[in-house]
Amino acid sequence: MRFSSLLHAAVALLGLYAALAQAGTIDPARDLQQDGTQARKENLPILLIYTAGYCHYCDEVKTDVFNHIARDPAHRKRVLLREVRVDSNIPVVGFEGDTTDHHGFSKNRGIMIVPTLEFLDDAGLELSRPLVGASIPDFYGAYVDSGIARAIRNIRARQNPS
Repeated sequence: MRFSSLLHAAVALLGLYAALAQAGTIDPARDLQQDGTQARKENLPILLIYTAGYCHYCDEVKTDVFNHIARDPAHRKRVLLREVRVDSNIPVVGFEGDTTDHHGFSKNRGIMIVPTLEFLDDAGLELSRPLVGASIPDFYGAYVDSGIARAIRNIRARQNPS
């Protein structure tokens, strides 16, 4: 009986750990048209992070910057974050309703270096210059925050063009 209780407790802890670990992960882009609708309703920019399985810099910035953003409720109120794997065949619906995969979507957007960040509006149009590469790790988080802030300012300026 005692062993059974310990086993149930261990299984429950593993489930909790898995849920907490996933809570800090970046959702893959699956339906950017739907994400655009959500971004429009909530007045949020969309931040696409382009990564690849072979890119160790991508793993570093995801761990150091983006998993924290995905976990932080304050950041989730500022930006809609999605990951696009340039080396993946994960299906994705584009901003205009076209269906492709992550590789094709990345190629169509002209993404050649990973990690690359695009700060976009609800229609997939640029709100802030892309951030290409991860050459200065100490300042990367600040560059990301600056890009998000600029994208938010540009959304607000479009709403109030006075």
